[in-house]
Amino acid sequence: MIDALVSGKLIKTPELRTGKTGNHYIQFLLSVHTGEEQPVIVSGIAFTETAERIAKLQKGDPLAVVGSLKPSEWADKTTGEPKHGLNITVNNSLSPYEIKKRKPTPDAPAKSGNGSHPFNDDIEI
Repeated sequence: MIDALVSGKLIKTPELRTGKTGNHYIQFLLSVHTGEEQPVIVSGIAFTETAERIAKLQKGDPLAVVGSLKPSEWADKTTGEPKHGLNITVNNSLSPYEIKKRKPTPDAPAKSGNGSHPFNDDIEI
């Protein structure tokens, strides 16, 4: 398996499900643009809190996921010809709806405009 960060748009609204053990999970499909004419379709599965976050999203929403990626192969049901895809088992996710603007706290160190680090040391730039 490959550790991966994949971002794309949901192809359809995901549906939260409950497994036999009572834990939540969700399966979803992402359309991922790679610069080619056709996007790559990535099938994903997430569990517990991550699944609950993804369940709040709808078709067309952007989503980034981190997890274990592996290639898959299957036969098309109608033609029988081989198809290829990617599956990801998600460890964590992020959508634009989860990002909040952070206001600086009064005791936070100020950042200078030249991209320097917020700590002071003897290194000359």
